[in-house]
Amino acid sequence: MDNDTKTHCTNCGKEIPSKVDFCPFCGAKQASSASSDQAKDVENAEDKIEGSPKKPKKKWYKRWWVWIVIVILAIGVIGALGSSDDSDSSSSSDESSATSTAKKNSSSSSSSSTSTSVRKSVQVLDSNSEDQLAEKGETNANQIRYGELIKSNDYYGKPYSISKGEVLQASESKDVTTLLVYIDDDTDQLFEVAVRGKTKAIEDDYVSINGVLDKMTDYDTQSGGSNTVPVIFAKKATVVGHDDN
Repeated sequence: MDNDTKTHCTNCGKEIPSKVDFCPFCGAKQASSASSDQAKDVENAEDKIEGSPKKPKKKWYKRWWVWIVIVILAIGVIGALGSSDDSDSSSSSDESSATSTAKKNSSSSSSSSTSTSVRKSVQVLDSNSEDQLAEKGETNANQIRYGELIKSNDYYGKPYSISKGEVLQASESKDVTTLLVYIDDDTDQLFEVAVRGKTKAIEDDYVSINGVLDKMTDYDTQSGGSNTVPVIFAKKATVVGHDDN
């Protein structure tokens, strides 16, 4: 049995099989064939679309917003490093400032100590008359042996007198005359005497000194050695004789 369905030609109207593309009587193309061709055209078009190459995506480093993010991050890192450097520099500056301040304080303290040392002796010297210095100084000279004087600075600021000492050396500066004086004809019992202004005393003179003990100092000997000797501040040195021998 023939299962083919029948239809009519779209051109001549005669009955023809529904599956033919062209009418066997007039040769006209049938609508069903056109629809099939259109469907095939649509299908081919779709295949072409699906088979056509897709537009390639941009690489990540070619996208503008990526570079904006990179620039922002770079600025942040540079800022953090700069802040760290400033902090280190500030810390170094603070340490340097602290060191400099400590040195200044140390220098100031040393200078202050020296000034205080001088002021104390000068203060005692100026607060006593020559007679008072002679009286107090003679008492201390009788009570304090030379060997005790050179052991420590415990007698700093006390009046002290030399009734008769011989000048070993004399040198003048602008405001002070420095005498090296020894007592009891013993050059080992040597004092450095700082006298205000100028004095008539010269080497081999015998002098009388009324003054105030200061802290000890080192004295360079003519032979190239060094001795520690007591220091006396005095208002004047009175010449009481001369060694002619």
